[in-house]
Amino acid sequence: MFSLHEPTSGRTKKNKPNLPPGVFGIRALPYVSKLAKDPIGFFQLMQSKFGNSARFGLRQVVFHLITQPEDIKRVLQENNQNYHKGVFYKELGRILGKGLLNSEGEFWKKQRKLIQPSFHKQRISEFVEIMAQETEKTSESWKKISSLDISKEMMRLTFAIVGRTLFRTEVESYAARIEHSLKIALELVTKRITRIFPFPFSWPTPENLKLKRALKDMHSVVDELIAERKKNPSNDLISMLLEVRDEETGETMSESQVRDEAITLLLAGHETTANALSWGFYLLSKHPEICEKVREEANRVLGDKTPTLEDVQKLTYTRKVLDEVLRLYPPAWVIERTAMGPDNIGGYDVETGTNISICIFNIHRNPDFWENPDKFDPDRFDEERSADRPKYAYLPFGGGPRICIGNIFALTEATLILAMLVKDYKFQTDPSHPVVMEPLVTLRPKYGILLNIVST
Repeated sequence: MFSLHEPTSGRTKKNKPNLPPGVFGIRALPYVSKLAKDPIGFFQLMQSKFGNSARFGLRQVVFHLITQPEDIKRVLQENNQNYHKGVFYKELGRILGKGLLNSEGEFWKKQRKLIQPSFHKQRISEFVEIMAQETEKTSESWKKISSLDISKEMMRLTFAIVGRTLFRTEVESYAARIEHSLKIALELVTKRITRIFPFPFSWPTPENLKLKRALKDMHSVVDELIAERKKNPSNDLISMLLEVRDEETGETMSESQVRDEAITLLLAGHETTANALSWGFYLLSKHPEICEKVREEANRVLGDKTPTLEDVQKLTYTRKVLDEVLRLYPPAWVIERTAMGPDNIGGYDVETGTNISICIFNIHRNPDFWENPDKFDPDRFDEERSADRPKYAYLPFGGGPRICIGNIFALTEATLILAMLVKDYKFQTDPSHPVVMEPLVTLRPKYGILLNIVST
């Protein structure tokens, strides 16, 4: 009923399509159980057993794992119109609704066009002042402490920044509520994604009820902020979303759509950047020689002045450090797409309804594309060392038309925060504290990251 099998060449006499190797049926259960406990390890196991293309079955859905840059380019760019967000994004939609990350087709195109001006260079330049102000507040708050959980600190800092850029208001009073509800929602949605047979969301199970409460609380926070901004419009992203009109129809976004986009931007601009920074400070704490290079550049470029976008663009070594952090610990560690029609990827037939899985974490550590892939080496992003690397061997923000709309915002923010805080502090890991990856919707440190700090 269920077997491991080798790929066939061409089609058999029964006219079966040429399929990659994989697992289905009863024998797949040990593999699928690993998916729930260790999803990154599951993808690594599938690749080691079956090579660059592999298939497995889950919930009556066929999954096709791809790892080669040319195959990824096919899905995300060349034939992207054939691939919509995968089945797992339906669960993520419980958090994001019809926000930009989750929407499809013409609706997605319209929303992307409406939101794109928010991330133009001029807007990013205006946001740098907010980023610097909030980072300086964080630096000041650290002066009387000797140790901290850097993941909590970065969650707080990035939420303050995205709150002010989204709503042009201090959001500290909302931070604890939305961080708590978002964390619960992400954990429970991830459980639903990785379970073989999750209970229907309509059933009043304890987990479903807990998830619904978290979503209700998160929505109420964002609704309060939107209501305040409707009363007092400002030069912020939410005011822009409330006012922007479709060029063809003249219609504005509904309040529920503004909320979905706001939550999407909160998650993308808060959760992912905070995780990247947490892993960044962790790596720098273990490599003091690299940290010292960041500090030297920060002192030389930033000095004691208020940073500008032009200053951030001069932090070239810090940016390479960040690129390497995103390679080793990509916050968005997996991409899923569903084939809307038949295709052929890497010589294998893809049938309509097949779910395509792209494990970014494993691709970023593939020795075929990265020398000493587990080594923290920012200089691998030097121009000469990057010249021959396939474009789709590195995709921390995805690729193709649906590349993350806020990638420049995130890179600017994270580069500036790294430079400013490394300029002010030295970091050491606490050897007694376990640092463990937790691949939920984003790649979090499961128990946080405890660091000892000393003022420079």
